[in-house]
Amino acid sequence: MKIVNSYIFRAVCALLIGLLLVSNPERMTGLLVQVIGGLFLISGLVSLINYFIISYSDKVPVKPVFPMVGLGSLLFGVFLGFFPGLFITYLMYIFGFLMVVAGINQLWNMFRLRRLIPFRWYVLFFTLLITALGVFVLFNPLESASVPFILLGVSFMLYGVSELINGVRWRKYSRMQQQKEQVLIEREDEEI
Repeated sequence: MKIVNSYIFRAVCALLIGLLLVSNPERMTGLLVQVIGGLFLISGLVSLINYFIISYSDKVPVKPVFPMVGLGSLLFGVFLGFFPGLFITYLMYIFGFLMVVAGINQLWNMFRLRRLIPFRWYVLFFTLLITALGVFVLFNPLESASVPFILLGVSFMLYGVSELINGVRWRKYSRMQQQKEQVLIEREDEEI
């Protein structure tokens, strides 16, 4: 019985996580950036604390160099923690710009080399799609950053539903096994 409850518990948790990710992907994007910022902050803080502990220790023959990377990590973590939207926006602008440039470059090369290398319609379609996605990302940076969380949320919901179905199937199987065992015990009792 505990196995069935485990299936159901996992299914409900996966469904809830999926609904949360799909219902509010923009917040989840910012939250993930804040978590990453927290990890940078902890890493930098540990580096600085170790530096000060070692610096004031008499047992160390050579004093360490100030950890600039640790300080940078700490400051970057603070920035990510307090300004996740700003970081996401700039990052998405960079990605969008790169996609537009890549699409335009592919189009330019296709038309320039069309006499030597004929291109198919689907190649042109994908190139135009890349360019259009780049333009979309440039004009909607936060919405495009949340698309992976929507896909992840849908995946969690599908997992939750399949886990729930497996839990129900397992419960039916367990009941059938218990009934078979009960019938065998009753037959043994009758034979005695």
